[in-house]
Amino acid sequence: MASEAETSSGVAGRYANALFELAKEQKALESVAGDLNRFNEALDAFTDLKRLVKSPVFTAEEQGRALAAILDQLKIDGLTKNFLLLVAKNRRLFATPDMIGAFRAMLARERGETSASVTAAAKLTGAQV
Repeated sequence: MASEAETSSGVAGRYANALFELAKEQKALESVAGDLNRFNEALDAFTDLKRLVKSPVFTAEEQGRALAAILDQLKIDGLTKNFLLLVAKNRRLFATPDMIGAFRAMLARERGETSASVTAAAKLTGAQV
């Protein structure tokens, strides 16, 4: 736990670490990861959702009500829904994309995955990738 907390700093890292530890404790890492992926896809697809998350104009109550309805539509419930509603209540929705990125990094470490970048002088074929 300490190493994850050390590598994830700031608001997003602290929230992501708390969610990761709770999901791990409840043996719900894959479920939470799937929920976060669906939410992130919705963020990318819907401008209004992105505006709700990023704009300080909305009150915490307005964000919470709107977010609850959206999460129901996305079939996101349980731990992930509670987490995102808490994030809205605490006025931290703006950091949600970074929280999701930090959670994904922690999950990759948990799985023993390593990410890498490849730079090539010529376009790679499918077999090379």
